[in-house]
Amino acid sequence: MARGRGHADSLRLAFDAEPALLVVVRRAVRLWLAARRWRAEDADRVVSMVDETVGNAMEHAYRGEAVGQVEVDVADEPAPAGHRARVVVADHGTWRTWDTDRRRGNGLALVRALASLCEIRTDACGTRVTMLVEAPHQAW
Repeated sequence: MARGRGHADSLRLAFDAEPALLVVVRRAVRLWLAARRWRAEDADRVVSMVDETVGNAMEHAYRGEAVGQVEVDVADEPAPAGHRARVVVADHGTWRTWDTDRRRGNGLALVRALASLCEIRTDACGTRVTMLVEAPHQAW
């Protein structure tokens, strides 16, 4: 199940870690950014980061466990050169060590390349990834 709440400057989604819901999450974030008048290329970066980090949570956080929840928070904040998105993706599962398959594992490198900040925190309560995307131009 996916549920969400959107306010003028923030969007909060909470949903089961079911891969079929990833398309719903991407669409919700894209629509919210469009309503905030984000340029398409800046919104694409945000949606790509959400896609990758939510996909990681769905694939890894609850492996071998009952399906858990994933949460996405997106905030549109003022920044010195325009505005930025603060994106937080959180799960309540267990951090997994890196897969030894070298054909995989490039997702976080992609996120780090797209974001001006990417912090990953893990503890007994789960994993929390915080990302910032600078967007110097408005489509006004």
